[in-house]
Amino acid sequence: IDTGMLEISTLLERHVAFDPGGDLEAFLRTAPAKWVVYLLSDADDWPVQLLCVKNLRASLKRRLGGDEQVGPSRRVNYRDLIRHVRWCRVDSAFEADWLYYEIARQLFPQTYQGMIGFRPAWFVHVNPLTDFPRYIKTTDLSRPGWYIGPVEDKHAAARVIQLVEDLFDLCRYYNILVEAPNAKACAYKEMGKCPAPCDGSISMEQYRNLIEWSARTLVDPGDAVRAHSRRMQQAAAELRFESAAKIRAYVNQLSQLGKGPYRHARLLKDFQFVSFQHGPREGAAKVFLIGPGEIREPMCLCGEPARPAETLRAILEACADRATTALDQTGTERIGIVAHHLFSPRQSQGVFLPLDQIDEWAIARAWRDLRKQSPQEPTEAEGVLKELQTL
Repeated sequence: IDTGMLEISTLLERHVAFDPGGDLEAFLRTAPAKWVVYLLSDADDWPVQLLCVKNLRASLKRRLGGDEQVGPSRRVNYRDLIRHVRWCRVDSAFEADWLYYEIARQLFPQTYQGMIGFRPAWFVHVNPLTDFPRYIKTTDLSRPGWYIGPVEDKHAAARVIQLVEDLFDLCRYYNILVEAPNAKACAYKEMGKCPAPCDGSISMEQYRNLIEWSARTLVDPGDAVRAHSRRMQQAAAELRFESAAKIRAYVNQLSQLGKGPYRHARLLKDFQFVSFQHGPREGAAKVFLIGPGEIREPMCLCGEPARPAETLRAILEACADRATTALDQTGTERIGIVAHHLFSPRQSQGVFLPLDQIDEWAIARAWRDLRKQSPQEPTEAEGVLKELQTL
């Protein structure tokens, strides 16, 4: 393995050579019966198969003990082909997915995207500075403007765009908007549900300001919810019950932002988390730093943080040391991995804390919440989770 082998050998830190004429049982005793990401390669160190399994020893026994079925009609004798085994222990689904991705994209650059099974992260995009701004749903994070997300899926992205359009009376027909200010307004103007920049009722500069205001509210709806709640209470106190009911309906709509499928929506530049995942021993935790396009493992906690302030300082120092790079395709795919776990059931996916909300109390609570989650259970079977091969 030439390209990227130095990094891969660092990730897959354990290595053992396989001798097909040697004692198989003795060889198997050198491999742990644990959850790993591992690589099988041939005599020239060319990658043959990359796997994530729950029991390395059982997996090697199955593959190197004789013929192994590959597809419905092909069989391959791994025992005659494989000469090197490299692996790395993993202790959580998040760590396994991350390491598997990082290795697969180097070893299988032409095929890994369609085979590792990660969905892209969905965002909504808007650029208030363009001539005719509008919201769109996208997984492409390369264009100028504001990216707000991730949201749970493409359907959630479409729903939140419709919700924002209704809340702020934005233009629904982009083909009419681009003719502003000389277009004929649609029925939404007559219903009082659009300020009609298309026919010049307001200027495009005013409409761009409205778009920016809506985007800021989508990112942080709290101030808007509180302001309109005060209006509702005031209307009720003045016995304007019809107005209070209308404002209440608006507040209920507005309160959908920041919840459910939109609970992790934030500006892309603020896509920064600290994740606590299970460690190699009971009571241990691995702490991952997550930024726009990167995932790092900076520390391992051997037990409950006795001094959360020191843990917080170490995390913040590691974050300050992080290099800022342009978001490329690899970075976008890493965001997809994180988004997958953000929206997975919390009882098995670790704890994710937004970096801007982390403090000593949050660290202590995250450690306790992690302890409530079940760690990986041992298994006698190999437990294949992921598999890529060149055969």
